[in-house]
Amino acid sequence: MDKKSSESHGSNQKIRIQRYLPFKLVNFFDSRTSRTRFLILKRTTNTPVKAASVIEEHLQHKHDSQNSVKAHLSHLLYLYTWADEHGYDLDTWLLTGEALSSPQIRSFGSWLRSYFCENGSTLSHTRKKTFNATISYCCQTSMWFVSQFARLESSNTQRALDIAVIKDAQESMWKSVKLLVKDDDAAPDMTEEEIRKVEQFLKPQNRATKLNEQIVYRDYLIWRLVIEFGMRIGEVLALRLEDCPTRNSPYFRIIRIEQRGTDYHDPRKNPPRPKTRSRDLGILLRNSAFPVLTNDFITEHRFIRKEVKEKNIKQFLLPHNFLIIAESGDPLSISSVEDIAKTIRENTGLDFHWHLARHAFFNRAYAAITQIQDKDQKAAKIQDLVVYGGWSSEKSLEIYTRRARKERARLALNFWQTGESSWTALD
Repeated sequence: MDKKSSESHGSNQKIRIQRYLPFKLVNFFDSRTSRTRFLILKRTTNTPVKAASVIEEHLQHKHDSQNSVKAHLSHLLYLYTWADEHGYDLDTWLLTGEALSSPQIRSFGSWLRSYFCENGSTLSHTRKKTFNATISYCCQTSMWFVSQFARLESSNTQRALDIAVIKDAQESMWKSVKLLVKDDDAAPDMTEEEIRKVEQFLKPQNRATKLNEQIVYRDYLIWRLVIEFGMRIGEVLALRLEDCPTRNSPYFRIIRIEQRGTDYHDPRKNPPRPKTRSRDLGILLRNSAFPVLTNDFITEHRFIRKEVKEKNIKQFLLPHNFLIIAESGDPLSISSVEDIAKTIRENTGLDFHWHLARHAFFNRAYAAITQIQDKDQKAAKIQDLVVYGGWSSEKSLEIYTRRARKERARLALNFWQTGESSWTALD
């Protein structure tokens, strides 16, 4: 990889942080495959970078979820920016299978830390995790190009061994620049009082006098779907009318986009995609708001207003079948649902976000299961909860179990099977 002459960017570090990256990720819909495709473009010329297009094709075949493809490529924007600022021809390097040297990897790691440190501040826990994710994606990219394009003068068998050695070395070098990040101690939670605050703020009767009735009922529906079922907000926004409970099927259906079929279409620019597994979610609570809440919303509040013969009428038949809609009648966007969370924060004083409500649901569900005495029944319920959360294994519940263990530890006397408040052997 030849290095061009380049000027020092140290003095412009703070300015650069506030600018757009010189590369951007764009998407377009491929009607042939019914998938969203991605390109990395040089921002000033709108020229696509070749190597990114090559690995994008590979990622499309590797992943069912287009979000996974997008995430991988978005992290490569930093590697392309670093290479551009330091005068490296990254496309040529990747497409010839040339591995980055250890000094180059350390240089990129140092540059990335500086990029994430605004005004010289230390990296936050979230930024550290993003940093490590970027390093991981860049490492995967490097190793894939090495395996595909490295030019080694050796037999097929020997080449495979040589490639394995190079990949091991690459993985070790990239890993060496990762930052030490302490695992989350436990999933964040909402207290009963905090849940009550959000519930009372969003209740339609408490907001109907100030806002459009349609918005009021929609916002409350979103809240109850998350807090009652532990749904991810992307799952809520992806719900269609036929996914809602009926008399014959009293459960919600969470379906991954890849399983919707080839005719599925979402008109949103950045369509939400359920990240978890497809599953059916039955109603758990005796005081559940469902299925009445969804039935009422669909029959009374899911409409757009239209002028017909100089009369303002409600049109309930929409050109799509998504449950959650904007005032325009279009499926609600991710940015709009985040605005609702912002409204909740501003009016309750809570540091609220939608995923917090999902944590609140599973924290309580797991805590309830820990009270079961029968080991087999408890194990079965844990597996049920794994399915309910849409996870692939019990390991995904670990962040919730840590909180439950901490809560039990605070009730120290409950450790003793006798339930006594003293240990007689120590008297």
